[in-house]
Amino acid sequence: MHYTMSKLLLQTLLISILIVQTVSSCFLTRKITVKVVDNLPQTSPPLFLHCASGDKELGNHTLTTGQDFQFHFCVNAHTLYFCHLWWNGKQKAFDVFNNDWPSWYCADKVCYWEARSDGIYNSKNYPPGDLDKKYDWDNA
Repeated sequence: MHYTMSKLLLQTLLISILIVQTVSSCFLTRKITVKVVDNLPQTSPPLFLHCASGDKELGNHTLTTGQDFQFHFCVNAHTLYFCHLWWNGKQKAFDVFNNDWPSWYCADKVCYWEARSDGIYNSKNYPPGDLDKKYDWDNA
């Protein structure tokens, strides 16, 4: 009887640990952080952004110079996130993470994006080092 109770308690404990680990972390997959930074001139209007995936709505956000918006997710075979940015009569919509990208595209599991007055930049390193201009702003 004592052996059966101990075995049941151990099984319950292991199942609980597995459930907590699965819910709180990315079980058998990678966790990615997307960070969008407002590096626009100090006196400029705020940056508005909206990010989403096919099944996750991350809402609308307003950033001032130096602020950032970041979010985390677990990757699956079809993971794709995009953001739409608006600033000073200009706009740009683009993918901020695509599971089809090479793994080095988001170094250290961080996809870093920066809005500047002349366009949208990306760094393949985190913390960001050299930034590459990826997109020009479009007229809104």
